[in-house]
Amino acid sequence: MQNSWWIWISTPDDRMIENIPDYHIHSSVSPDSHESYSNILSTAQENNIPELMLTEHFEFFSGSYKSPKFHEEYLDNYYAKYCLLKQSNPTSVHVGFGIEFGQPHLQPETAKKFLKKYPFDYVIGSCHKIDNVDLSMYNYKTINIDRLCNTYFSNLLGIVENHLCDCLGHLDLFKRYAARQGIHINIPCENDYLQKVLKTAISHGIGIEINTSGVRYGIGCMPSLEVLKLYSKLHGEIITLGSDAHRATDLQRDFDIALDCLKEAGFSYIAQYHNRTPKMIKI
Repeated sequence: MQNSWWIWISTPDDRMIENIPDYHIHSSVSPDSHESYSNILSTAQENNIPELMLTEHFEFFSGSYKSPKFHEEYLDNYYAKYCLLKQSNPTSVHVGFGIEFGQPHLQPETAKKFLKKYPFDYVIGSCHKIDNVDLSMYNYKTINIDRLCNTYFSNLLGIVENHLCDCLGHLDLFKRYAARQGIHINIPCENDYLQKVLKTAISHGIGIEINTSGVRYGIGCMPSLEVLKLYSKLHGEIITLGSDAHRATDLQRDFDIALDCLKEAGFSYIAQYHNRTPKMIKI
């Protein structure tokens, strides 16, 4: 069923992978990357990637913690650099202005203020931290995984219930950090929290991304094929593809695997965004 919040675009059935946009990219604007915009653009052009969505980090925190990095001046600087990039872009690559909000439900009014102030094309909603502790810092050999899983999904639920993103990022991110410690986590599709997150996102017109960074860590795409099939079964339709690249060499990396998963789960379209409005393109 066609929904009112997007526009459908028909494209050839033999669409090549180089025509697929990458919707999760970080540069040196983000504190965990050292990559330059010029290198990102030249790499995209060399690989015939027609569209990139810059999604620099912005983290929110609970309680009285004040971040030395993430404040309004940081966003002002990001937007100024983006405008300069658009003015001087020597390539044919289209570059969108996006953001990855981490835990925006912790400060919903501040997040909404930023969404109103800056002309974002696309907003990822992610959970990188629980109780201000980054997921990469947990000891997955001793922590109660079920409790962590439920707490994590309750955080994602807070993001979608407050309408603070266009798509949820790396839906099962903690699996990536657990894998670093040799712990394999399988999230059952019967998980009530997971199902509630997906159902609420769908009802609010919020999509999910397929994040291919998990392939680089040996756990496959995030979310898993099983979760993608559940999303399809629940009549979810909005999906973007993102490499979560923090260096230019990872642009569009493992998109062939993501596209195979999409098709196996029954999807024929992915979403592009402009001015936070999705357009569906055939894959």
